[in-house]
Amino acid sequence: MNRLDSRTLGIVSILFAVFLLSLSDAFVKITGDRFGLGQIVFLRSLVAGAVIAAAICTLTHPANLLPRRPAWVWARSLCLTGVWFCYYAALPSMSLPLAAACYYSSSAWMAVMSHFLLREKISRQQWIAVLFTLAGVALAVSPEVGTLTLVTLLPLLAALFYAIAAILTRSRCQSEAPMVLAWNLNVTLVISSGAVLLGIAQFMPDEQDAFALAVWQPLMPEDWFVFAVLGVFLAIVATAVAQAYRLAPSPTVGVFDTTYLLFAALWSVILIGELPTARETGGMVLVAAGAFLMSVKMHNTEQ
Repeated sequence: MNRLDSRTLGIVSILFAVFLLSLSDAFVKITGDRFGLGQIVFLRSLVAGAVIAAAICTLTHPANLLPRRPAWVWARSLCLTGVWFCYYAALPSMSLPLAAACYYSSSAWMAVMSHFLLREKISRQQWIAVLFTLAGVALAVSPEVGTLTLVTLLPLLAALFYAIAAILTRSRCQSEAPMVLAWNLNVTLVISSGAVLLGIAQFMPDEQDAFALAVWQPLMPEDWFVFAVLGVFLAIVATAVAQAYRLAPSPTVGVFDTTYLLFAALWSVILIGELPTARETGGMVLVAAGAFLMSVKMHNTEQ
């Protein structure tokens, strides 16, 4: 496969991944009044983990499920678990485009953390990209006195967790197979969501009306089917992302990863019936521009 074909396939892989991921996230927002956060994470990750484990055992050996550096891999998975819980906890209370704009501030977090933790130099253009990203988030959120709530901060916290996970992946987990990382993540999500469900049932039984604190809602046969599909989606997303970063330059993949913002706006209109506001649209544009500037500079450096 020549370079052009690999790059094209990598772009197609990341586009397919963010398409399925944004669709899954739209489902979480739509069903926020029917199922609890812990239940959604538990069932989806249970299916995804089983699918990935079956693929690994079929293609290689069951022993390959074990990471080479387990402490760092588990730390990475815990950070990404924080990403899912924070991001999903915010979705029922805010628009999907707004949550996406806040979440994709992760590129700015990654640049700043790489500078201070990995001692990587940040160029002038990269600092401008950081400012673009922060300005986009500020425009989308439009913080005013008394309007900046905990829910608004949750996707920003998810972005911080994602940046930490990216730093760990880059500096401590490079020798791990992508499928092993994906499987370990889903195992962590199942364990964490199960613990959350048990904890809420034991210590907060009267607070189960809230999305984040709901324990378990009865499932119809069609609900089981939907969760099975979402689990398969998650397994495909994990594989497609790994494929994208294996075949195409990471800056190129990073640029196309921001198409999540476009898909989020699309699903918001089609499935949820919510049009992004002018502020949210402007914020998404600035965040995407920041990611593009960051990636272009990195790409030029790699040539």
